[in-house]
Amino acid sequence: MRHQVMPIAMGLVMGPMMLWMLHGMLTGDGPAGLALLAFVGAHIVVASVVLITGLFAASLSPSLRARLDRLHRPSLRHVGLMLGAALTMALIVHLVVHGGL
Repeated sequence: MRHQVMPIAMGLVMGPMMLWMLHGMLTGDGPAGLALLAFVGAHIVVASVVLITGLFAASLSPSLRARLDRLHRPSLRHVGLMLGAALTMALIVHLVVHGGL
């Protein structure tokens, strides 16, 4: 059950956050450009660390490889649930803000 709830919860938080950043970029209000840069930058850093750790584990350290085997690796379904929830929440927030609901 937790494996289905977590990506949905993450998506529900990501939807309004991405709307906030996109709205700021389109209107020129606030530090939305910096927020988007930080958001993308954080994902690049995390992906790089995971990739480097994985390469290290695969080539040098059997104990780290065993640890990595126990880590969470999102499936395509996980990513789909998260993106679906983000889009749904973004649509709801957009409609509420602009008087559609």
